[in-house]
Amino acid sequence: MKNLSYIILDGNLTHDPEMKNTSVGKSVTSFTVAVNHNNGYVDDKEIEDVSFFEVEAWEKMGENCSEYLKKGSKVTVIGNLKQNRWKTQDGENRSKVKVVATSVRFDSQRKREAKAA
Repeated sequence: MKNLSYIILDGNLTHDPEMKNTSVGKSVTSFTVAVNHNNGYVDDKEIEDVSFFEVEAWEKMGENCSEYLKKGSKVTVIGNLKQNRWKTQDGENRSKVKVVATSVRFDSQRKREAKAA
């Protein structure tokens, strides 16, 4: 049985998506989503905070993200957590957690061009 590492993010892109191709020819698009959230209250004042999540979107989904999203775009990302591990040249263990998107909803409203009268 597989374990779950499911996540839903609702936020805005911090930079334009970057698409690359792997050595086997698959495309992957990377972007970061900023998510604002309430961190509690102090003296009856709400404390807001922001978290940043790196997202990978593969193949057609990633190509669509690269084409239609830009810095500031509002998105809802559904995906799985993936931990990458490696050793530095100094032999230190490092790790990074990313979100591998299974769905990306484009929530930003397109600006409509004003029609000339």
